[in-house]
Amino acid sequence: MRSMIILVAAIVALTNCGNNKAAITEQSIANNTATEIKETQPTSPTQSGDDMVGTWKLRLEVFDDNSNRVPDEAEMKKGYGNNYMFQFNADGTCRIQQMFTGRYEKKTENGRPMLYVYRKRIEKEEDKDPPPDIFQITSLKKDELVLQIITLGEPSSFWFFKRIN
Repeated sequence: MRSMIILVAAIVALTNCGNNKAAITEQSIANNTATEIKETQPTSPTQSGDDMVGTWKLRLEVFDDNSNRVPDEAEMKKGYGNNYMFQFNADGTCRIQQMFTGRYEKKTENGRPMLYVYRKRIEKEEDKDPPPDIFQITSLKKDELVLQIITLGEPSSFWFFKRIN
């Protein structure tokens, strides 16, 4: 788990270096998304998983500073862009960052839709598969997926994805 967190942090840092123009664009996206969240309630995903199938690109990451499980307007304004990607396949397999393979499962826990992403180990670097990344599915629409990362059992930042195919 720790190595995955370090890997994700490194990828985030590398993809965000010197990208001020993207930050301005992401700020505009954050303002528009905050308005959308106020106006619409999250949709409940189906259990089949078919609605997840496709390639999703992270367009905005927002920290839940007050831990209320809602991306508030002030938090949205501080959001930033990121280049993370998921590709979810109909057979339950997935690609993470177009570099790693794995599988995913949708579950319902305590009435909340959850997504578990299991990455296969990196040959010659890891002895076993790492623990899954766990997300609460906050919203799932045709072209937008909002996940809240669960870190050490606690909700953390929101990831706003756009379907790219």
